Amino acid sequence: MRVREEGIALIYTIAIDGPVGAGKSSVADEVAARLHILHLDTGAMYRAFAWLALRDGIGVEDEASLCALAERTLPEVRYEDGRQRTLIGGEDVTGLIRTPEISMATSTISKVAGVRRAMVARQQALARQQSMLLDGRDIGTKVLPDATVKIYLTASAEVRAKRRFDELQRKGDPSTYEEVLADVIRRDEQDMTRAVDPLRPAEDAQLLDSSELTQEQVVCDIVRRVRMKLGHKPRPEEKFTPMYRVARGAARFLFTTLMPVRYHHEENAQLDAPYILIANHGSMLDPLVAGWKCYRYQIRFLGKKELVRNPILRWMFNCMRMIPVDRHNMDMAAVRACLKTLKDGHPLGIFPEGTRHKQGLMEDLESGISMIALRSGVRLLPAYITDKPRLFKHIDVYYGQPISLSALKQKGVNKETCDGVLSMITETYRGLAAAHAQRTGKEASELKNA
Repeated sequence: MRVREEGIALIYTIAIDGPVGAGKSSVADEVAARLHILHLDTGAMYRAFAWLALRDGIGVEDEASLCALAERTLPEVRYEDGRQRTLIGGEDVTGLIRTPEISMATSTISKVAGVRRAMVARQQALARQQSMLLDGRDIGTKVLPDATVKIYLTASAEVRAKRRFDELQRKGDPSTYEEVLADVIRRDEQDMTRAVDPLRPAEDAQLLDSSELTQEQVVCDIVRRVRMKLGHKPRPEEKFTPMYRVARGAARFLFTTLMPVRYHHEENAQLDAPYILIANHGSMLDPLVAGWKCYRYQIRFLGKKELVRNPILRWMFNCMRMIPVDRHNMDMAAVRACLKTLKDGHPLGIFPEGTRHKQGLMEDLESGISMIALRSGVRLLPAYITDKPRLFKHIDVYYGQPISLSALKQKGVNKETCDGVLSMITETYRGLAAAHAQRTGKEASELKNA
């Protein structure tokens, strides 16, 4: 999010500190993505410096040589599709710095006062250039003492150890929970008692205990706190166009009287923009059916370009801020328009099948949704429409849990990750269809036994 006041862009910073295993990095990635700012992973910079020291044969206890190295060479960062890449002397070392050897070396090297001074100066210089989120151990106290928002993210040692243990289990690590817990407690003691920049909450930091919260809850909480701090005002997408208001008024009348629609899990539809609303497609009324409960924002739907050939429909298209798309070719102009829509903070509506189908479940999904979703990194909001709207016949609409693509986005945009997005969408809709079948079967059984 870039805050604007009378056309002037304001640069702001967010500091997230906390002990090991609190989930700072994953939370920071998601918060930065939703606010449309960059995330500076300071830990990666220290890791890259440790990699450089080991490459040059400098011992981790040789403080003089480490300080001299820091004066000559420091890690650089660049961003590709919003993701940080860490470089040393122009060489991308992002994929080389996540080894146990580097972790051990970083733990020792990061305590060297001369190294920390040089690194802090570099991080401060980066944060002055544009709005940015930094996470680490001393961001709010040392690196960004004047940060706009300071968060101290923590959790009990037991919870943090369990999260770390589960992560190691997935990687095939043989460590026991007891060993991981002991390591967490040891690192807490080490971080909090070190002589140089010890771990502690800044005096003006907001404490956030994630022990009993999901990552999604933590992310939403931090985004809310940032927007409140910035004096968040309604954004352009929150102000509906007159035609959109007319369409919503018509939808209210239709879906409560003539073509009754029962909505389920409406709370899932109250997302902070930007996001992509996806739905199966069987009727021309589907944009209204799927989007009616997403009442916080005006959704900009894709529509086939053939419709804009009619002057009246073209006028309605423009009033509704719809995006025309060529369904028969790779329409890069439409893709760019979608990405700009999301970058500007607006929600987007897409029917991944590309055209209307009688079948309720999604089949033969278009690959364009994968490209847009991965490049933008926003969440997908699934809406499952059980049938075509018909006069005086009930249909059901289910809003699924928002789909986060953070893990896939980190792997880049390629065939594997695009197929992964399509698989996630397909599985989600199968689950929603199964839930509907179970509910209707139960209702039929109860009616029979009544």
